[in-house]
Amino acid sequence: MFELGKGLQNKDKDASEQRLNFQFNSGAVTGVSAIIPLAVIGCSQTLVAVSSAASGLSGTPILGLQLQRFVVGAGLTTIPLNGSSLLTILATSTSGIQAHAIPAANTSLLQQGDWLQAVSSGATSAATYNISVVLQVLQAVRTDYGV
Repeated sequence: MFELGKGLQNKDKDASEQRLNFQFNSGAVTGVSAIIPLAVIGCSQTLVAVSSAASGLSGTPILGLQLQRFVVGAGLTTIPLNGSSLLTILATSTSGIQAHAIPAANTSLLQQGDWLQAVSSGATSAATYNISVVLQVLQAVRTDYGV
């Protein structure tokens, strides 16, 4: 898991320079419902692209994207980014890398302090996931965790 959102201080950077790219490689994930933590969001961003690959599958798990967000008065809240982000994962040897369809822009806004995670459903045995994420920074000058 990575902390994202280190300082972007230049208003003159174009959109391609304001993107953050990272990859997460899990160990063996088993069971019907497993949460795979991907990142802690450091500033306002939007989800641009997500792709997944898997090896060692003995089933057809479904990966979905979700946020964990603390909401005052409600506590920790899970926000599924399902829509069309649910993806039935096939082994890399069968399908290659698969891209998740990203939900509409207003539902993929990430706020400072959000936890971005993938959640698997459907039984599988010892799957190893590689998940790549691209985020777009929404502020030219930003503050990480209030400092």
